[in-house]
Amino acid sequence: MLRIPVFLVSLLFTVSVVGQTFSAQQLDSLESLLPVLKTTKKVDLLCMLTKGYDGIDSSKTFGYGYQALKLSRKLGYDLGIAHANFVIGRAHMYDRPEVALKFLQKGDSLANLLMQKDSSVKLKKIWTSGKYNLGITHGFLGEHEKELEITYEVLPMVKEIEDSFQLANIYTNLGIKNINLGDYSEAKNSLLLGREIYRKLNDPKELTFNLIQLASVYKSLDSLELAQRFFKEAKSHLEGYPNKFDAFHFHLEKSQFDLEQRRFELALSELEQSMALIPNDTLSLQYSLIVQRMAKIHSAMYDHNKAKEYINLYIRNSSLRNDGIGIFKGYYQKSKYEAAAKDYNGAYKDLLRALDIYDSVETENTVRKINDLELQYKSAENERALLELKSEKDRADLALERQRANGYLLALIIGVLVFTALMAYLFYRNKLRKVRRMERIRESELERLKQEQQNKIFSAMIEGQEKERKRLAIDLHDGLGGRLSGISLNLSKLDKDQPAKYPKERLKKVVDDLDASLQELRTIARNLMPETLVKFGLKAALNDYCSNMTGGGTTVMLQYYGEEEGIPLSHQVTIFRIIQELINNAVKHAGASEVLIQYIRDSKQVHITVEDNGIGIPDEVLAENEGKGMGLGNLRTRVAYLKGKLDFHSDETEGTTVNIHFELDAA
Repeated sequence: MLRIPVFLVSLLFTVSVVGQTFSAQQLDSLESLLPVLKTTKKVDLLCMLTKGYDGIDSSKTFGYGYQALKLSRKLGYDLGIAHANFVIGRAHMYDRPEVALKFLQKGDSLANLLMQKDSSVKLKKIWTSGKYNLGITHGFLGEHEKELEITYEVLPMVKEIEDSFQLANIYTNLGIKNINLGDYSEAKNSLLLGREIYRKLNDPKELTFNLIQLASVYKSLDSLELAQRFFKEAKSHLEGYPNKFDAFHFHLEKSQFDLEQRRFELALSELEQSMALIPNDTLSLQYSLIVQRMAKIHSAMYDHNKAKEYINLYIRNSSLRNDGIGIFKGYYQKSKYEAAAKDYNGAYKDLLRALDIYDSVETENTVRKINDLELQYKSAENERALLELKSEKDRADLALERQRANGYLLALIIGVLVFTALMAYLFYRNKLRKVRRMERIRESELERLKQEQQNKIFSAMIEGQEKERKRLAIDLHDGLGGRLSGISLNLSKLDKDQPAKYPKERLKKVVDDLDASLQELRTIARNLMPETLVKFGLKAALNDYCSNMTGGGTTVMLQYYGEEEGIPLSHQVTIFRIIQELINNAVKHAGASEVLIQYIRDSKQVHITVEDNGIGIPDEVLAENEGKGMGLGNLRTRVAYLKGKLDFHSDETEGTTVNIHFELDAA
């Protein structure tokens, strides 16, 4: 599942909350109070306006924030200084998280000192809000464990002051964080707590985003019915309280749900609705997520050319945003689509391009870290030199010059060592990259040869089995069948010629047994090599077999769409054997009372679905049969012979669904 990055979700979720704090009319009313307020009350109002204009008007946001900080320092108002640092940091954290971190840490340090003397609810509210934003900023910088640590630190205080709205927001953000860390169980618990609070607050606008994330979590936990229910509930809230933020995320998450259910047209429709919410914004991260998902859906539909078109848009977007990792991912995914379309030359070139970009990004990061370390070292050296000069200003000029000379020499030596180390690292990196590239090429070639050999083995095995079955069917029908027919005929004549000398009841039982044996013999011969398949084709053979299997409380239904022209007899036989095996498993092992078979041929694509209402197949059974020559293992071998894909979806309470797809050209 292509999932939304934690940075984007946290950022947009926070912005949505900010945008709904004050209306434009309320902000105008608050601004009109500024001239009449003085001292600390004016500081509090300036901080409130800074928060209110955050995400609406950046000039007013920072203007009021720095005014609050300046006035607080002038008044010696420590709580105002802490509050101003918090709101300024909050305004910076969306686009300059490094700067935001400095302000938020200053506010946190001062607020912690004040908390030792002051236990007022006002201070606690300021501290919880600022501390919570500090945690989110750590998340923006990739320090997700730190964000969780701070969030859980804030949580008890928020409960103590009974700030229900903030508590609901924290639980929702914890849910998002755990989604991106892959802990769906913990994410579900946090989101359900937030949902309960939003419902008590009777705030359907804020509840919408929570419901979307809940649907995503239950989808990941394979609770599809609950996921569908939360998507439906979120949609009803959006219809009553429409907003672009929630609508975008609804359609994006719903598209992933439909994709995983192989409802491709619905998934594309959801993405088109998401795209309509960001018109002419091809540089945004939202656009990047949409076109990447579009490529994935078209690839799943085996439309690899369309998938390449969308992945090219993703690469262009990543280039314009200077996202090196995004460019790498784009070319790497594009190479997969080209390989699937049998454009191996293009796939090879794009794979090499992806590797070059990845190595380049890693090298840039390493050089940046080295430069940062060198800058930190020089800064430390300068500070140490300054302290020494201040403490020893009475030394002679000669000693001072010597000290400076030593400092220059040391800096020169360090510079030479850093440069040498950097060049050595780049040389080693380049050499390692070439070796890895050659290794990947060799591995790819070995994998290709291995696959070809395996296909030859499959083909020989299947053809041999079918020839042996055909021979055995002929022997049974023409040999043993003829003998049994002669015996039946003679016994019937003997009964007519001398009725008084033989016990008729026992003789009749013998004749009936022989007739039953003949019927069973015909069934065996028909199963080994169905005569209907050879004479009339696959559709007639499947109809005949489904009719024979129907009865005794079991209904087997066939839905057949498409033509048989162009399908070799050997492939028709293999398809018949696959469906025969699935029907037998459903009736004999799963105890199904209803079995539905769908056969769909669309040009060169063949889709087969077999559904039953039996007891299902436990996961351990699927695992045990992996790769074996009988049962499910034999089924996988036949599908592999057609170069197809086989998917099982089984539930012990709902039955089993088996999906098979293959291309006639590939088979």
